[in-house]
Amino acid sequence: MFRRLRLQFIVVATIAVSIMLISVIGILNASKYATSEKRINKILDLLSENNGVLPDEEVVEKILGRKTNPDIIVQYRYFSAYVDSSNKVITMNTEHIANLSDTDVVFYVKKILSGNNKYGNFTTTEGQKFAYKLNLHDDESKLIVVLDTTSYIEDRDDLIDTSVFIFFSNLVFFIIIFVIFSGKVMMPFMENYRNQKAFITNAGHELKTPLAIIAANNELCEMIGGENEWTKSTKEQVERMTDLINRLVVLSRFEEKSNVIEKNINFSDIVAKSSKSFKSLAIKGGKNFESDIQNDICIMGDDGAVYELVNILIDNANKYCDNGGTIGVKLMVHGITFKKAKLVVSNTYKDGKNVDYSKFFDRFYREDKSHNSSVSGYGVGLSIAANIVKRHKGKIHISYKNDIICFNVYFNMV
Repeated sequence: MFRRLRLQFIVVATIAVSIMLISVIGILNASKYATSEKRINKILDLLSENNGVLPDEEVVEKILGRKTNPDIIVQYRYFSAYVDSSNKVITMNTEHIANLSDTDVVFYVKKILSGNNKYGNFTTTEGQKFAYKLNLHDDESKLIVVLDTTSYIEDRDDLIDTSVFIFFSNLVFFIIIFVIFSGKVMMPFMENYRNQKAFITNAGHELKTPLAIIAANNELCEMIGGENEWTKSTKEQVERMTDLINRLVVLSRFEEKSNVIEKNINFSDIVAKSSKSFKSLAIKGGKNFESDIQNDICIMGDDGAVYELVNILIDNANKYCDNGGTIGVKLMVHGITFKKAKLVVSNTYKDGKNVDYSKFFDRFYREDKSHNSSVSGYGVGLSIAANIVKRHKGKIHISYKNDIICFNVYFNMV
């Protein structure tokens, strides 16, 4: 159990760290992208406002908000072109771009005009990246300014590559840390759990001796003075206490098992056997008992534990079924592609509205908060049932409809 809990701790911690790293890296890369795009657009605006060339360095420095000198200005690679109303290139400025010929410039200008977009991007056959802005004048002529953005794109790609490396290296580092220290983190919980199990087991053994003495003394009193209401009450309470101790020990032992010794068992036979043993008891109590058990449904599991599960559910249904109500036991195949064995144990329960069924499998939980209900029980049985289902990798849940409460159990079929 603690191995699984430790693994869950490592997984949850890893997911949390991953979300944190992704958030930080995502914000960093988004900020870089937004900053570079803003700078590209500012340069395109400068080119547009200055007839296709960059203005003096003082103006560039003021607009871009960063220190600028002639060497930095020279680093910007761009070209511009004037086009008349018929989309014919009138003039071109290619002084600041060396690797594109006039023919190339005309080709890309026509490509920009065919797109009918004011802003855009394109890539040359050599992989060079460009951003452009198309400016429409009053005489329907157009000024197209194009900026080489390859360095900006490469910087962003380099940041992404670095971010991916940082993410995975940090993730591996933190996983190693979690694996190393998760054992120490879980140690107090493991120690507390072991002490709890030891207490239940030891207390159970220690209490059995005085209970046996009380029972023997009570029998002696009945032999001498005959049975009366006090000796009868004492006997009932001793039996009640003994049953509670046995259930707690059973629950503790179930929780101790790290896995179930599985074998192929006939679930149908187990349900039929348990149903038969409770049918007469239910009818004697003035209740109806209905069963519909499909034959030869087999699962993998511990037959003793599964039999205990069915007994707990039917016994619970018998205890809480309304007078004159109906107890139902159904076993069927559920699903088409992925077939599962579905056990439904139901009973009439008119007081079941507005009940928090999520707590029914909690240890010592009873709907009667005062524990003064006339129905015997300790709130341990359903906890044992849930534990058995969990150990067999099954599912159990409660549903309530039309004054009927149903306990639904699902197991994988063989």
